[in-house]
Amino acid sequence: MERFDVLVAGAGASGMCAAVAAAREGARVLLVEKTGLLGGSNTQSLVCPLMGFHAGGQQVVRGLAQEIVERLREKEGTLGHIPDPLGVAETITPIEPETLREVYFDLLREEKGISPLLHTLVMEAHVEDGRIQGITMAGKAGKTEARASVYIDATGDGDLAAASGVPFTQGRPSDGAAQPMTLLMKLGGVDLEKVRSFMRRSPSQFVLRDDWDTMPYIAVSGFFEKVEQARARGELTLPRDRVLFFQGVREGEVIVNMGRVIQCRSTDAMDMTRAEMEGRRQVREILNFLKNHVDGFEASFLVETGATIGVRESRHFRGLYTLQAEDVLRGAMFDDAVAMCGFPMDIHDPLGKDLAWTQMTQWQGYDIPYRVMVPETLENLLVTGRCVSATHEAAASARITPTAMALGEAAGIAAALSKETRVQDMDTGLLRERIRTWGGIPGRESLPR
Repeated sequence: MERFDVLVAGAGASGMCAAVAAAREGARVLLVEKTGLLGGSNTQSLVCPLMGFHAGGQQVVRGLAQEIVERLREKEGTLGHIPDPLGVAETITPIEPETLREVYFDLLREEKGISPLLHTLVMEAHVEDGRIQGITMAGKAGKTEARASVYIDATGDGDLAAASGVPFTQGRPSDGAAQPMTLLMKLGGVDLEKVRSFMRRSPSQFVLRDDWDTMPYIAVSGFFEKVEQARARGELTLPRDRVLFFQGVREGEVIVNMGRVIQCRSTDAMDMTRAEMEGRRQVREILNFLKNHVDGFEASFLVETGATIGVRESRHFRGLYTLQAEDVLRGAMFDDAVAMCGFPMDIHDPLGKDLAWTQMTQWQGYDIPYRVMVPETLENLLVTGRCVSATHEAAASARITPTAMALGEAAGIAAALSKETRVQDMDTGLLRERIRTWGGIPGRESLPR
């Protein structure tokens, strides 16, 4: 296979933004994806709405991420940025996953600098003298080799970085346990006004903003007593303390994010097999519970489930800097910032049913430095998406889609600019300037005063 300027492994939200950004900077890009779909967890696992575009009254993620939202709006595939009724994030962005798939394929056809290669798995990395010299990929026709000047790992699990020998940790430090996985599902036929009526009568059973009932959109985190009672009766066996769902783009549809599969690693095929099987068992259990016990779901029906289970946490690679919980809580600023995050630390108990989120008062969002994408050990590899260099707690904030998209855009630009040098030698001032040129926000200092 011919040599490319940039090779992007993984075509999820972060990988797509990386590939498009690199191509727009003039790089010849090979985009390798193990499935036949683009968009990762949003399109394959129904992870939506998008959360974290805003913080402190300002939009903190723009650039390619905002362009994708605008493309969705043109196809009536989003409700746009709207206030979060739960009050967890400042805004949420409901999307239709099927439309997002179409948007990503549109981008791929338009960007002539990208050569896509789907249904292909990155297997091995060939490393010499501190550089990846090439990779081995596997597809239906067998193995093939590919070479590039710079590589971007956007696989979500960090498969290319792991194959290249980059040190990493998994899960939380105490026991290595990762946040649980969830198989999301879309339901139709939900009477949302009936849900609202129950919420008005029992507000203590929900996590809500004070003004939630003035909003045309509904999201639910609650029904705590109903869940507790069902667990006591043995009708709900999954380790979950609440119902969590978000109104969809279409009338009467909701995305249910209630399942919970614990003690599985997304880097282990046997664990993933067990997770997929358990996740699908939970779908029927959840649906029966909702139809029988939750107001508004009596006539609901299953529209679709995620093609694969959603993964919240995987490997955390050791970069030149590791994002800390304190950075999230204090709204950190960095001289080499390339993206911002507008989401609190949202930790689903790795071993149980609880959910904890931590956010500081008057929170303005925080910067994410370029260094979290740069491994200590290799000169031509960048890591983007949920497996950047961050602690278990900090990653629980930075893992969200808009931030992953912003990091992917930064990684793509940096890779295009670094094809003749080391990624460690990146002129971050130039990188930040290019991010601004494409409409992105490289850190809090770029926000209007």
